[in-house]
Amino acid sequence: MADIHDRYLSPRAAAQYLGLSVFSVYRLIARRAIPFIPIRPSGPKAYGRASVRFDIHTLDAWMRKQTVKPSSDYVDEATANT
Repeated sequence: MADIHDRYLSPRAAAQYLGLSVFSVYRLIARRAIPFIPIRPSGPKAYGRASVRFDIHTLDAWMRKQTVKPSSDYVDEATANT
């Protein structure tokens, strides 16, 4: 069974996992274009920006949804001319 630290990724680890820059990951977060888990600071001195984590299984499902499938009427020009 996977360790909890292997399942939830920081923005930097998620960027590396997805092959993106950290900037791109934060841009996707700002646009709400990628699933993430906000982690709010707590306690009497809780202020500042919330941190986020990514569930690796949710990222895998999100990537599968992003996959563009070829059109059924696509013609491969390299093989059509031979």
